[in-house]
Amino acid sequence: MAAAGIRPCVISRQLRVSHGCVSKILNRYQETGSIRPGVIGGSKPRVATVEVEARIEQLKKEQPGIFSWEIRDRLIKPSFFFK
Repeated sequence: MAAAGIRPCVISRQLRVSHGCVSKILNRYQETGSIRPGVIGGSKPRVATVEVEARIEQLKKEQPGIFSWEIRDRLIKPSFFFK
C-alpha cells in the first residue's frame, strides 16, 4: 500500500491498527528490506578459557573415546581448579 503512495495514516485506518504500528513496520522495511520482526533476547555464546580448552584437549588425547558429559564432569570437579 505504501509503495502505491498511500499515506501511513490512511493505511492505519484501513487496517485498523495504530499509526505507530504502521510507521514502525514501514521504517523496518526501509532499513532492512523485510517486515519480519528482529531477534529478541537470546544468549551470548559461552567462551571457554585457554586453560579449559587445553584441559579438554588433554582429556581427549588421553581418552579418544571420552564422551562430552564425561569431559564436563571432569571439568566441574574441584580438583581441576585447585591444582
